Amino acid sequence: MLQSVILCVDDEPAVLESLKIELRRGLGQGYLIETAESSEEALQVFDDLQVRQQDVAVVIADYLMPNMRGDELLREVHRRSPETLKIMLTGQTTVEAIANVVNSAQLYRYISKPWESHDLLLTLKSALAHYRQQQLILAQEAELRRVNEELKRLVEDQSAIIQDRTFELERANRQLHRLANTDSLTDIPNRRYFDEKLQQEWSICQREQQRLTLIFADVDYFKAYNDTYGHQEGDVCLQLVAKSMQTALKRPRDLVARYGGEEFVLLLPNTEIGGARAVITEIQRRIKELSIPHSGSRVSGLVTISFGGTVTVPLPAHIPSQLLQVADLALYDAKEQGRNGYVFREFP
Repeated sequence: MLQSVILCVDDEPAVLESLKIELRRGLGQGYLIETAESSEEALQVFDDLQVRQQDVAVVIADYLMPNMRGDELLREVHRRSPETLKIMLTGQTTVEAIANVVNSAQLYRYISKPWESHDLLLTLKSALAHYRQQQLILAQEAELRRVNEELKRLVEDQSAIIQDRTFELERANRQLHRLANTDSLTDIPNRRYFDEKLQQEWSICQREQQRLTLIFADVDYFKAYNDTYGHQEGDVCLQLVAKSMQTALKRPRDLVARYGGEEFVLLLPNTEIGGARAVITEIQRRIKELSIPHSGSRVSGLVTISFGGTVTVPLPAHIPSQLLQVADLALYDAKEQGRNGYVFREFP
């Protein structure tokens, strides 16, 4: 089986070499890492890989490059291969600039330059896990289509077994729906389901002129936790945190999902900032009651969470990705201010 490819694009050879070394050290030998020094060269490499039937899992591109910018390159990559995940390296940190790239190139994530090795590797590992799940879902969907066609032929020839086969089809559809929308580790909604719900709730809140709150939550010093206790205990920690967050939500429309790695996201429709703070306080109380030891933390001897959020009444001039970017910046602020707390940023 051919290795999946990570394609890195930057007009500075030194940056490419540094990126390649860090990815090789952090990801091991399981992926083929290709590089290109321009968008034009990257598209040629991309086409050559597709001819060889090698999956390009992730493209990492700098934003500012001669002739063709990174967002233009990633938009073209999306046109040729929608399932390939796109990551942007950029020194631009304004919400407007980031939202433009996210919207035009279907970006998976952006990373500010200069990057931190830990954040870079966490983002790549999350992207690769997301890509593998996408591929699994596509395979399941292909299998479901095959089963559907088989069932249609059986119905035509064997009308007596229609009822039994229909039941099998419904069960397969339920299983596929659960696989497609549930995080396999924590058993809470995954990013795919969250993205769909965000669009739905955005439309509802815009129509009803209700406030919509979005909060990112990140386990503090989780890499240190894994290094200290091992990845198996790290998985258990994430499961306990996810369950605590889910049980803290009481209203049917409220949602918590695993966004990637140790990062979770909360979506609270028709919720003002006071209600959002109350939800965070309840989650903090439940996490504290878990009393999960964390000797690698710099803020506590127990596992803690940092939160970053924002609240808005959606307007036609806004897009959901702006909400994500503002909440992400708020989470960054919470970490900069010492972690184990929360920060809300005003929505523009």
